[in-house]
Amino acid sequence: MKLLQNLLILTALASCTAAKVSVPSQFEKEATRMAVKGLNGWMINQQLSFGNYHTSAIKRGWDFTSSVQYTRFGLRPEEMLMRVIHIDTDKRNLSQRNKFQYTLSDGKNITEIYATEKFRENDLVYKSNNPFLGDVSRTRRYEYAFTAAILPISQKDPQPWSLVLVNRYDANKDTARKLFDRPFVEEEGYATNGKDNVAIRPLRLEEMKSKKGKPMKVFGGPLLAGYELRMDDGVVGIIDILDNAVWLYNDLEAPDKLLLSSIASAIMLKRMQDVAKDRDNIPTGSN
Repeated sequence: MKLLQNLLILTALASCTAAKVSVPSQFEKEATRMAVKGLNGWMINQQLSFGNYHTSAIKRGWDFTSSVQYTRFGLRPEEMLMRVIHIDTDKRNLSQRNKFQYTLSDGKNITEIYATEKFRENDLVYKSNNPFLGDVSRTRRYEYAFTAAILPISQKDPQPWSLVLVNRYDANKDTARKLFDRPFVEEEGYATNGKDNVAIRPLRLEEMKSKKGKPMKVFGGPLLAGYELRMDDGVVGIIDILDNAVWLYNDLEAPDKLLLSSIASAIMLKRMQDVAKDRDNIPTGSN
């Protein structure tokens, strides 16, 4: 089911014009768009640059992935019924963890960024014992957490910032019923130094235009297009992960722009963007 859904999404995207995040018209007039270079291609000694901002070489730690599957002994009534028709049930725990660090400079000031990405998932695996049918898995719950420490090292009175993005799913709370409904997830995103805050909100596309200009619904539910950064309940930045670009509000002080650029670069460098879809690509072999 996951493979079929991903193939339908890719087919739909191929028939559409280039997907981009939706930028509010008023904000677009008062902001500057900066194309981000360095996200694609050779990843050894990877460096990002956009506008007058550039990073040092990104230092990544080892990616850790594990998968443990075992037979369940305590069964629910519906699982006992499946045993009657020769379908066994296993429990599988998946986990992934990675980290990276780098510095970001605007030519005068520098920040240090230390980031960690963690993912955990619990599945039920239904084994048909038929080599032609194979196994089918159902996600019970998962939790994704991306955190980063942002340290302005060139300011007179440096105040460290904490960046947090959390995405949780629990099948018991899921209200999605149709094939392409987006599962219900709990999301939270912010950056704070203890006094000031930056709200981070995901932006999703529900419709795209075909190459002939005809509106089309996005298969598989809304597509994550980027993130909106807000301060004092106003939009100050937009991260476009589809078109690899960062938008910053022009009327900001240089330290604020450097902070928002640090947040944007960290988010664009994380491994998993659209967690509900990217989790399908995690290896399931045991470590």
